[in-house]
Amino acid sequence: MIAMKITPGSPVLALTMRRWILAAALACATTGTAVAGPTAGSITGAVSWTGPVPEAKPVDRSSDPVCAKTAHGTDDVVVTDGKLRDVLVRIKVGGAPAAAAPTTPAVIAQAECMYAPRVVGVIAGQALEIRNLDATFHNVRGNALTKVLWNLAQPKGAAPIVRDLAGRAPGDVVSLHCDVHPWMAAWVVVSDHAFFAVTGADGAFTLPGVPPGSYTVEAWHPTLGMKTAKVKVKKGKPTKVRFTFAAPPAAAPAP
Repeated sequence: MIAMKITPGSPVLALTMRRWILAAALACATTGTAVAGPTAGSITGAVSWTGPVPEAKPVDRSSDPVCAKTAHGTDDVVVTDGKLRDVLVRIKVGGAPAAAAPTTPAVIAQAECMYAPRVVGVIAGQALEIRNLDATFHNVRGNALTKVLWNLAQPKGAAPIVRDLAGRAPGDVVSLHCDVHPWMAAWVVVSDHAFFAVTGADGAFTLPGVPPGSYTVEAWHPTLGMKTAKVKVKKGKPTKVRFTFAAPPAAAPAP
């Protein structure tokens, strides 16, 4: 597992800030659209990191002159001031009122030869739009576990790729890869409701419009796995929950 710590003055700070700004512009792809009623509450909190944060490892981008212009390291785990990015937080599938799929697609962009955002939530039946903002060739391969769902070319300046996710069931995860640039990866998490959000640099999340009741809340990270918490939402009030992730213990040396 590789993690990346962002600190003031870090050589990757400016690059990561540009990608965070882009991800914020695509926020509709990472947050559900539940409608709050007069009795609804909310679930809010943050995802933290504990323990040492390994430095990012450099990625050799020299095979593509366009990608080589930006010096991104690995971003499997990104921690900023003790907060963890790219965690999808949601009410457990099947545990909240279902929602119809939006007519607008979720959006992921390829920018600076990286996916932004890296983790996206969708409602079952919602389409996915993939944009190439780079002046270079990408291919987009979508996988469900080991099954290849599509593998499409997307040259410089090509129209967005739109894929129908109607065949993906709630609970499924679709991973995206670029075989031309093997360091690129993103994940699309399918839910049956709109009560989900993905953490940004501050690790914060809010699930609005939650009907009063008891729920299981999941926090899923593509490298670190899942944590869960039980919560009780009261009428018109926020319910706070926090999750903490850490690096897994190092494997014992072979005898």
